[in-house]
Amino acid sequence: MIILLGLTVMALHAEPTDVVCGPWISDVTETSFSVSWITEGNTFSWIESGEDDGRNFYAEKRQRYYQTVAGKRMTGCWHCVTVSGLEPGTRYLYRICGQRIVDESSAYKMKYGSTRSARKVFKVRTLDHNAPKCSFAIVSDVHGRDDHFRSLVNGLSPDSLDFFAVNGDLVSTMYDIDKTVRHAVDPVQPLVSNLPYMYVRGNHESRGHAHHLLNRIFPMRERDAWYYTFRQGPVAFIVLDAGEDKPDEDVEYGSLADFDTYRQTQLEWLKAAVKRPEVASAPVKICLMHIPAYKDNTTWYSQNWVADNFVPVLNDAGVNLMLSGHIHDHVYVPAGQNGNTFPILCSSNKERFIVTSDGETIEVKAYDTSGNLTESYTF
Repeated sequence: MIILLGLTVMALHAEPTDVVCGPWISDVTETSFSVSWITEGNTFSWIESGEDDGRNFYAEKRQRYYQTVAGKRMTGCWHCVTVSGLEPGTRYLYRICGQRIVDESSAYKMKYGSTRSARKVFKVRTLDHNAPKCSFAIVSDVHGRDDHFRSLVNGLSPDSLDFFAVNGDLVSTMYDIDKTVRHAVDPVQPLVSNLPYMYVRGNHESRGHAHHLLNRIFPMRERDAWYYTFRQGPVAFIVLDAGEDKPDEDVEYGSLADFDTYRQTQLEWLKAAVKRPEVASAPVKICLMHIPAYKDNTTWYSQNWVADNFVPVLNDAGVNLMLSGHIHDHVYVPAGQNGNTFPILCSSNKERFIVTSDGETIEVKAYDTSGNLTESYTF
């Protein structure tokens, strides 16, 4: 009864501006980053940000950034604000602020309530293609297991990494976007509020009627596709999406799958993307794709498709390593074994990879949920 009474009192004192999920950082470039968060109620929110020059955040007035659509500032519970006009490889401070919306029924007169700001000031560093090295952590196949997710990232520090990535299958189905964002953010929130959160779509995130809302969690510049490139230091990253694992006509997809078209469109994009200067000039090229691009007598349809179609393009582009998941087991496919000129390394669903490259070599270390080193590779 005491616990229930306490929860009731807390609920009665909850403010619409209270942050109930987040913040988390996504869509980072050399000149911008985006911050997302969810508030208790309808709120007009913004970001205050400035360069981390060693002075206290409150030493000067900080610039405000708002979420806008076609010139109109947005209100609501889900917030995503892009901070732009920044310098590469520079650390910035930010905090989130919000003002309660009392009444917005009139198009000409808004009624506002109290204003609140986050007590904590967060930090984030923009990407930089001139950085001498690149270091990141990556996990896969969490499937909505929050405690397991926490154990995989336990001990990771934003100060030693350039970004954190999930290589697909954060959840098993996408029926409830509010529940999905909790699985995606809550277990790693202390990490991804100060570190770019990169996302690779898995086949399970395409299942369920809320699949099209995934970009609420991971805002993308190319809204209709989950394939893209980015560069950090000496490493160019090619992020691909193999789609679902079985043929489109499989009864499991209820006549709604059209991944053959999606993959073919992606293939044409890939042929051009690997020729972009920021990719072609990179000393090291790493491909991130949930479903690995090798095939044998046990592999399924889309895995065979990407091995036949994506791999030749990646070979010609000089890709040095592919990191995948999906198998739920640690799998290493050496270069040349399946027509791939690069090694393919799949993380199990019980380990994380820490990957570091100085432009000459790539070092991959695998750790279990207790933080013990289990495998180590140098390419």
